[in-house]
Amino acid sequence: MEQPKGLCGEGGIRTHGSISATMVFKTIALVRYATSPEYFKLSIAYGIVIEDKQSRMENLRIKFLPNKQKEFLDTVYRVSGLNTDRLAEFAKIHPRSFRDWKRERLTMTLFAAELFCEMFKIFLPEEKASLISRWQKTKQAASKIGGIERFKKHGSPATEEGRRKGGAKALANFRRNGIIPRVKTYNQPAFCKELAEYVGIMLGDGGLTLGQCTVTLNSIADREYINFVSSFSRKLFGEPPKHFQKKDCNAVALYYNGSSLVRYLLQIGLKIGNKVKQQVDVPIWILAEKSFRISCLRGLMDTDGGVFLHRYKVGGKEYKYKKISFSNRSAPLLLFVKNTLAELGFTPKIIDKVENKKVWLYNTNEVERYLEVVGTHNPRLLKWNGG
Repeated sequence: MEQPKGLCGEGGIRTHGSISATMVFKTIALVRYATSPEYFKLSIAYGIVIEDKQSRMENLRIKFLPNKQKEFLDTVYRVSGLNTDRLAEFAKIHPRSFRDWKRERLTMTLFAAELFCEMFKIFLPEEKASLISRWQKTKQAASKIGGIERFKKHGSPATEEGRRKGGAKALANFRRNGIIPRVKTYNQPAFCKELAEYVGIMLGDGGLTLGQCTVTLNSIADREYINFVSSFSRKLFGEPPKHFQKKDCNAVALYYNGSSLVRYLLQIGLKIGNKVKQQVDVPIWILAEKSFRISCLRGLMDTDGGVFLHRYKVGGKEYKYKKISFSNRSAPLLLFVKNTLAELGFTPKIIDKVENKKVWLYNTNEVERYLEVVGTHNPRLLKWNGG
């Protein structure tokens, strides 16, 4: 005998007690093809509970208009001839709850209503969608009232720390399930000269937010230096930064997205936010090592510094000489540049009485020696070299 469809799939059945396979098959055939209430009597005899997965939603309820639920269940009693205990068994609830349905103290389930309609060939007084919608709206209104009262009595349902942990857990689940990208990871190099120079670049033309690290350079004057910084950053962090050409000015932003890299840069001494307001300084680990100080100085000078050719005339004769200038509005950085240059045997001059504060090297010989001792990775500083 061919197994009837629906035994294990959609429209399957659940058996209660011990019955033979033959009894199951006979009952399925009766259920699928019978057109009279006789199949109901047979299903009771075999202890079969009919299931339809599309309508068996025991937690979904419906709400009738006043007195209509009582009238519907009165019809069920009259047509079926069954008592409360037996009807409650089919509805999968306690008889006491079934009586509360009849008194309209509780709303009945969609599963029970559809089951009774199918078994006893009766009809709901309204469209199913209207009954479900009315129950959902009633539930939402009750939930809102309950939430307001709960808030009045107990205050906020969560602490700031609890919400933070909950948000972190939700993000972790989203990443694990591929809903949002996983956290980007980068190399985190140990303290070294290259990292010290990158810190100098960031202190000069860089910036940090909670989720992004950016270096902004002049797209014309620093065109070649942009390529250097991109390659240099890749060696440090394992990936090149993304490029963004700003439309309103001649500037290119080299940036990394990812909170993991930002956390690392915070750990090595950089800060989020406005560098001038915070009067940022060079991290302590750089100050502790001379080679680190020189590398950081180079990064600062390549971004916020420059070599200039000063021209003047005396008695109709033109004179010119080169000088180096470092400009920044953070006093600790100005002092670091001045002290490091002095440590290397230069004679820097600091101008801090005006808004545009600077450190200068006025001597042409010192400019050339700076390029030998400290060096530069920005061809812009070599513009007047040999001139």
